[in-house]
Amino acid sequence: MSRASWFDEESNEMMFSKYMEQMESWQAALADGVVEPEEVKQQAERVTEMLRALEPKLSDELHEELTKIFYEWAVLLGMERLVRLTAEEGRS
Repeated sequence: MSRASWFDEESNEMMFSKYMEQMESWQAALADGVVEPEEVKQQAERVTEMLRALEPKLSDELHEELTKIFYEWAVLLGMERLVRLTAEEGRS
C-alpha cells in the first residue's frame, strides 16, 4: 500500500473523511443505511486490535508523540459531539 498523505495538498485539510468513505468497514456499516450499536462495537474492537498490534512496534519517543495525538483527537471528537448535540437542542 503506497503512503497516502493525511492532508489535502491544496487546502492542507485532513483527509480522513475522504479515506473513511472508501473503507470497507464504513461501506459495510452503511450498506443498510443504519449504523447499529453492534457495528460500532465491532469497529471499536477492530481499532483496538490494530492499536495493540502497533504499540509494541513504536519507539518510546514515537509512542509518546502518538499518545498525545490520540488524546487531542479524543478532545476534538468530544468537541464535535458537543457542538452537534448543542445544535440539535437548538432545533428542538
